[in-house]
Amino acid sequence: MKILLTFIGDNDCFPDEKPGAILSVLRQREFDKVYLFYNRERYLKPASEIRQYCETHFPKLRVDFQEARAENPTDYNTVYPAMYKAVRDILKKNTRAEYSILLTSGTPAMHACWIFLREGGVIDANLIQVSRESGISEVTFELDDFPDIQQVPEIKAEMTRLARENEGLKSRLGLAYDNIIGESPEILKIKEQIRFLADTNVRIFIRGESGTGKELVAEAIHYNSSRKEKPLLTVNCGAIPQDLFESEFFGHEKGAFTGAVSAKDGKFKLADGGTIFLDEVADLPLTMQVKLLRVLSDGNFTRVGGVNEEKTDVRVISATNKDLREKVRSGDFREDLFYRLVRKQIFLPPLRDRGNDKVMIAQHIVEQWNKKDDKSDDKGRNRKTLDKSAIDLIVKHHWPGNVRQLESALETAYAYPGNKITAESMEIIDIAPPANRILIPDEGVDLGDILRQYYDAALEKTGKNAEQAAKLLGLKPHTFRARLRKLGGGNYKDYI
Repeated sequence: MKILLTFIGDNDCFPDEKPGAILSVLRQREFDKVYLFYNRERYLKPASEIRQYCETHFPKLRVDFQEARAENPTDYNTVYPAMYKAVRDILKKNTRAEYSILLTSGTPAMHACWIFLREGGVIDANLIQVSRESGISEVTFELDDFPDIQQVPEIKAEMTRLARENEGLKSRLGLAYDNIIGESPEILKIKEQIRFLADTNVRIFIRGESGTGKELVAEAIHYNSSRKEKPLLTVNCGAIPQDLFESEFFGHEKGAFTGAVSAKDGKFKLADGGTIFLDEVADLPLTMQVKLLRVLSDGNFTRVGGVNEEKTDVRVISATNKDLREKVRSGDFREDLFYRLVRKQIFLPPLRDRGNDKVMIAQHIVEQWNKKDDKSDDKGRNRKTLDKSAIDLIVKHHWPGNVRQLESALETAYAYPGNKITAESMEIIDIAPPANRILIPDEGVDLGDILRQYYDAALEKTGKNAEQAAKLLGLKPHTFRARLRKLGGGNYKDYI
């Protein structure tokens, strides 16, 4: 068996757009298995993307993930013991194999530690590297003056690893999956909820406007859970033709309907052991809502055209930018399905309410493009950055289109020559809301009743959070509570 060992690096995160070192090797050399090493959970998403790519292009290749946690990926004191343990675990599972190690991906400390492991006799492996100039090449150390490296006893290495890892964990804060950018109070609260709920099976419903990052929250929940090395499948419920819903969710047998030329696994089968993220769940047709109830109840389902029951173990996370409670009241969404899906709600604030998070997100977007387009050298030169005029504009604008609109405005500016992104180069296109003409009927209106409806709507939109509801209405929390008391304190006793 031929096995490739490699870390996931920042340049391996775009498999469909820029292959990176790992896919470059897999396209030119045959392996039976590849272990993708990761030191932080944020690399599990690109690792999953590489696995999905390989399932399509290299169907005989098995892709496994291997944790080698080092809190500081440049610190030899933590990197080497973590890699030592990971390699020993792999060797125990694969006693008869021919190993190759890709040195290109990862940090310089990781590259050096691969060499220490090979030259120290921990693993017998071919060392390979990839470059644009020379392609794949072997790395050898056939030098008389190369120092001998003595292998230490395994128990000593393990004790060292644990001591150094525990020291690093004491100072570790925040989520292991760090793609949720921001430090506003609302975002810090959401991160705290994710840490608390991630490694449970509680079904979570994410509510927020389009472009606020609902999928990022779903990813953070998955990659901080014990399911993190199993699939995370995203299903856009608003993009599936109505007659294909059942097949997409549960699969079908060959000949089950016209066009079913072969059997196919559905999302619930493919995600077994992992997580399904039902995005835009409010768009599920009623006929499919009924069929979804059963699999949420006991994990059982039947393929289209099949007779045998199958079972799956998945965690379900759902999201929408619509008011799901209103959908229930109007009869467009089943109440029993609502309570099956909504066990805990996470509300994502719009970008306009996130203060300096807007700048942090903009800088993150630009930095991702820098990495993707190789805009910087090893010392960080030639990177594109935001100048003060761009930062001021980002802070002042209200961003009705949220992060998607911010990214769109930055994309044009990023294409301009030079290393500075300026306000002048940013093109912000807003969709102006239609003008509303207020008509008062002859019999007049009850302004108190109208205000009550707005207060109720704000409370419902924010999941009964009085402070966030006040912010939606442009009021201070104490002013909002005072007005609730004036309208009728008994009805709002939980908020005043």
